[in-house]
Amino acid sequence: MGKLLQIRVSAWTYREEDVPEVWPGLAHLAWPRPLYPGEKRGVLELAGALETECSFAGWDKDIKERLQPGITRVAQLKAQLEQALADWEPREANRLSDSLEDALTELERNAPRP
Repeated sequence: MGKLLQIRVSAWTYREEDVPEVWPGLAHLAWPRPLYPGEKRGVLELAGALETECSFAGWDKDIKERLQPGITRVAQLKAQLEQALADWEPREANRLSDSLEDALTELERNAPRP
């Protein structure tokens, strides 16, 4: 890094409005309330919100049992992706981003319809 120029390896969702279109059931579970001003609702935020909501939101027991293993996998992939970014490993982060999106797609198959 330069004295003034900071170099980052980061990941963000280009079009957040695509997230609930691709994973509608998961988005409904993760964000049961309206969007707050300035709130981010991208792929990484979806992964984090699912983990939080599954633990604390009081979901139906059947839904929680059905989704818990997939949510655990999504949370692990998110953590690995964030670590790869922190370690400046863009190729690994890209591989993990594909795995995370695939895991969310698989999880969506078991999510209740909104």
